[in-house]
Amino acid sequence: MKTVVGLVVGTVVAPAAAVVTYLHGLWVSHLLDLRATSEYCAAKPLASTATSADWLPLRHLCHYADGTTTDLVPAYVNPTVFLCLGITVMSTALALRSRSRAAGPGRRGGPRRPGEASVSGRSR
Repeated sequence: MKTVVGLVVGTVVAPAAAVVTYLHGLWVSHLLDLRATSEYCAAKPLASTATSADWLPLRHLCHYADGTTTDLVPAYVNPTVFLCLGITVMSTALALRSRSRAAGPGRRGGPRRPGEASVSGRSR
């Protein structure tokens, strides 16, 4: 039963957590904000190209006139998203593996006749 709970957490909860964390990163980084850039990049005078953004990994940079930049995306967002996606991939692989093992070696290719050799050459 522990395996089933772990697989559900890995295949349902982890991707949901990745999506929620990514959306949180979009929200707090003002990437979709329609306000003037000077309102959320107000620390210093802005450069001619005030901001730049990347969607994956999520990044929203304020470029200042003195050459410095500030990332508006919190530092925990990208590692959390990629960790959750990694857990999802591993859990899905384990779920598929346990499913194929539960089906048994004779179940993959359909039912066998008595005395028929298996794929590995052994007989039943």
